[in-house]
Amino acid sequence: MEKGILTKKTEKKLGQALDDLIKLPTLLEGFDGAAFTLAIRAIDNNFGEKIPEPYKTELREQFELIFDEENYEEAVKKGFDFIDGLIDIPGIDDETERLIFAGLANIVIGLILNKK
Repeated sequence: MEKGILTKKTEKKLGQALDDLIKLPTLLEGFDGAAFTLAIRAIDNNFGEKIPEPYKTELREQFELIFDEENYEEAVKKGFDFIDGLIDIPGIDDETERLIFAGLANIVIGLILNKK
């Protein structure tokens, strides 16, 4: 069982993404991917462990959708549904609030798809 909010697979993918993004001198390039993964794991285990349930599980599921499955659209929708469940906007009924968050999710999805 993971201590933080990231699975081992997600930590490795993030480490690989950093390895691809950051180019170090030739001598260090062979080790930087593993070093990034270990650093991410240490940070996640130390700080992710402090996040209470049910938030930790929800965040882990979101990161899996984003990094493991690369399903950005579903991750954004679920993320905004999660935020909608936490936030209650005064003076706005639940259905209107749901539509506001769904609209925001569509904007974010559009921006992501535009970048890809």
